[in-house]
Amino acid sequence: MSAEDLSPEEQWPLPPGWMWDCAECVRRYEAMKHVQAVIAGLTAEDPGVDWDVTDSIVGTQISLSRHLADAHRESLPDWDPSCKTCAGHQESLARARERTPDMVRGVVMVAEEHLARHLFAPPRIVGLM
Repeated sequence: MSAEDLSPEEQWPLPPGWMWDCAECVRRYEAMKHVQAVIAGLTAEDPGVDWDVTDSIVGTQISLSRHLADAHRESLPDWDPSCKTCAGHQESLARARERTPDMVRGVVMVAEEHLARHLFAPPRIVGLM
């Protein structure tokens, strides 16, 4: 399957240029893409191969998005009005500020990680977390 065969929801975006100026962004992005290639190769050879997605693809995405949120907060994108997950995070932030102020930092962290994923993951994946 080529990139032309993928729907826009499945296409991996090219990360912004400023990410390539940060050695840690590059290291984490390359780790994420490497794990994806390894898993794709394993499953192509043997579709029944057992692998733990939380130790691989998802973990490397969380690692990269956490770094982006910590080190490049000012460069995170704005909320995407077409993204239902963005809307959900905005609602969670509003509820936390209103009802459970002690939880706000954690809710902000998860929301920022989500915004960071808009920079490097396809919309289909961004919407999952």
